[in-house]
Amino acid sequence: MTDTAATDTSSANVTTQAEETPIDLVSPRDCTRCKGVGTTFSKGFTYGDKTYPDKTETCSRCKGEKQYPAPKWDKILEQITTGRGLKDGKRKMLASFPSKLNHYSDREAARAYYVWRNARFHGGKDMTMPMTADMVIGGDPFQKELLKLSEIVAIKFFGTDMAAAHRWARAFGII
Repeated sequence: MTDTAATDTSSANVTTQAEETPIDLVSPRDCTRCKGVGTTFSKGFTYGDKTYPDKTETCSRCKGEKQYPAPKWDKILEQITTGRGLKDGKRKMLASFPSKLNHYSDREAARAYYVWRNARFHGGKDMTMPMTADMVIGGDPFQKELLKLSEIVAIKFFGTDMAAAHRWARAFGII
């Protein structure tokens, strides 16, 4: 994505050159799995001699909460970086994700993991596809913005957000 972002700090909205509509980064959004209903419906069916009835269940992504609160952007950056051993308030990217953060059950930890893992991928530190990151963040309506944050973090800490693209392009014979 090559769009430049202009930030309106008074309302925490971001506008890109490609889109003139401001993107709201602070208001809750509906779950992308259940579309804000809080439940999912599976139509019943018959297979062989067994009949499975219609089923309505609590959404597995939002846990029935219907909406996701906006990410705590500063907290995410705090969780994936450290200032240990550095002076002047500078921070560096963590080499491994903190084991004390359970990214499988804690939504904020999952968001931090997603940003950390994708930043390492785009920055060239870890070239394997970040599949688990996509799974733990599933249903989160802020996924696009979290991915953009990971690209910014990759540039800041690794100098590029295109290392993985170049490596995978070579692997597929594109370049």
